Amino acid sequence: MARLRKSQKFFSTYQSGPQPWPAPSAANYFSVEPCDLFGNAAPLEVEIGAGKGDFILQRARQTPQRNFLAVELAGSVFQWLSIRIARSGLNNLKAIRADARPVVNLMLPAASVRAFHIYFPDPWPKSRHSRHRLFTPALIAGLARCLEPGGQVFAATDVDWYFEYIGALFAQSGFQATGEPAEGAQRSGFGRRFASEGKPIHGGCFRLGRPLTGVNHDSPLAAADA
Repeated sequence: MARLRKSQKFFSTYQSGPQPWPAPSAANYFSVEPCDLFGNAAPLEVEIGAGKGDFILQRARQTPQRNFLAVELAGSVFQWLSIRIARSGLNNLKAIRADARPVVNLMLPAASVRAFHIYFPDPWPKSRHSRHRLFTPALIAGLARCLEPGGQVFAATDVDWYFEYIGALFAQSGFQATGEPAEGAQRSGFGRRFASEGKPIHGGCFRLGRPLTGVNHDSPLAAADA
């Protein structure tokens, strides 16, 4: 009940005004055009699964020369996220409620993103649930399509085997680990919680090292998710 009262108070104090999420274009419901959305051509960073925005709000505030798009699917969480963005007054941060897969595979223009941030997606550890995992060859192909030349993907998880799985998928798709840490993970809500509990965080940065030529569906990784 305390959480419910806190949420009710939070939402009731929200003042109407310019919304932090993009309204769909009447001409094309299946695109997010960064220049139209932000009104400029600044480099774009995208956080997939932004939650309540702990990381991306801080990142956007500290990096005003870039634009930021927060992608979150859960409805109640998206409400918190969008209200926090509206209250922040940041013009370089917008949010969209959507599944990340069509966003990277369809909605964002090719070569439009400087960096993706993907922190603590559900690992779906049981084999029969593996089809629900966010990281798949198809998603990574979408990330590669969206990235500018030299663009980066920062990813982190608290599950060691899942990070190995993610790294193998990136390598299979032509990405290289750069050795840079995924420092943003520490600033996310889950990251701070795991750090306070003493849980290790496994993360890193990946950059596309060669043109994506397709996925070998006969590989052990592909077979594991069949």
